[in-house]
Amino acid sequence: MLTRFLFWALLIYLAYRIIKALVLGPSRQAPPSQVQGKPKNRPLDLSGQDVEDAKFEEIKENTKDCK
Repeated sequence: MLTRFLFWALLIYLAYRIIKALVLGPSRQAPPSQVQGKPKNRPLDLSGQDVEDAKFEEIKENTKDCK
């Protein structure tokens, strides 16, 4: 009895979703958003002269001090 009820409930739900999709169609989708105005941040215009390599130093670890 319960399985019949769940079957019919699922069937009605799926029919509702299909009819809703057919009736409303793609017109109910969210409209594409448009951005207006100027961006706050200016784009970076970097050349090879503006970029510098980082210098790293090897750190020696003492395994005796680690607990």
